[in-house]
Amino acid sequence: MQRFPFVLSANLHGGELVVTYPFDMSRTYWKAQEFTPTPDDGVFRWLATVYAAANLAMASGDRRRCHYDDFARLGNVINGANWHTVAGSMNDFSYLHTNCFEITVELSCDKFPHASELPQEWENNRESLLLFMEQVRGRGTAAPWGGGHGSGGPQT
Repeated sequence: MQRFPFVLSANLHGGELVVTYPFDMSRTYWKAQEFTPTPDDGVFRWLATVYAAANLAMASGDRRRCHYDDFARLGNVINGANWHTVAGSMNDFSYLHTNCFEITVELSCDKFPHASELPQEWENNRESLLLFMEQVRGRGTAAPWGGGHGSGGPQT
């Protein structure tokens, strides 16, 4: 990642239906949950919301909770450290050391879906993945964060 300058990335997990964004590590090391925004919090919220809003499973009005958290009431988007703090996450590393804007997508309640479920998982996430990748073009005055170079948004 340091040799090739990526500007946008998503890491894909299973076990929940939510999109998280940096920072994943809370400022107060002993707090399990603490909203810990980056200076580019608006950009990260936008990227996470673009993904979540187009995801068929997340956007479903009759979706069920995976576990105890009701992420639907939050639009299926949360600051990583506000959910649970993670030291040394890929999201935080990418942002702090490579200038890459990375989110984590929890794709499904099932941590290990059966092979027969994969076509439906693809359908649930296809449009979200494509829209997310298109956000890399968001620069200049048409950028969703409202500015051009020097606005705090990703530069390509």
